[in-house]
Amino acid sequence: MGTIRSYAGPHKGLRYILSQFIIKAGQTESADPDQLKSLKQLGRDTFTLLNNHVHHENESTLAHLEQKAKGASQHDLQDHEELEIIQNALEQKLTKLDSTASAEDMHMFYLDASHFYALYLLHIHHEETVTECLLQKYFTDEELMAQHQEVVKNIDLPTLLLWMQCIIPAQTEEEALKMLGSIKANAPADVFESALAAIKPNMNEESYLSLISKL
Repeated sequence: MGTIRSYAGPHKGLRYILSQFIIKAGQTESADPDQLKSLKQLGRDTFTLLNNHVHHENESTLAHLEQKAKGASQHDLQDHEELEIIQNALEQKLTKLDSTASAEDMHMFYLDASHFYALYLLHIHHEETVTECLLQKYFTDEELMAQHQEVVKNIDLPTLLLWMQCIIPAQTEEEALKMLGSIKANAPADVFESALAAIKPNMNEESYLSLISKL
């Protein structure tokens, strides 16, 4: 069985941003325009990564798996459809929140967001404990790395930097060094510098300095 974990990086990033979103949803008072603006921006970032991830899973990861093992992708595809409905409803509720929202309205939004978070955590746990094993069974490490590169090359730079902001702080230093080392070796210098600038605000100074000193 292979050693490449296709879901490890993106799922750590999604857990990171979703947890931040839930915390902010619980803190936000609708009467404070700055708090509400911050919640909505974080929500947009969260939904951007969720949409980007499911698109690449469906069109790349699960499509490749289905070619190797017919029917193996159906559980995850069904989950994606069901979660999309709940996510879209949550996005609409976030869009409608304004200064007239009561404390009860904000609490209900917090509960709705928490419910989605709980369902999503169960979904990605299944992918990491079941689907990941299927990927390692049917593909070599080289094939899985090729699939990863296929996904990365189709991500626009702003979205890639958003991924970096969430994935790097959520990883071990060893994992972060491998990811940033790959960017440093394969991407233009300005992209690498943009990645470092993107992750710095989300890391404590000690961790950030330790990381860049080893790149």
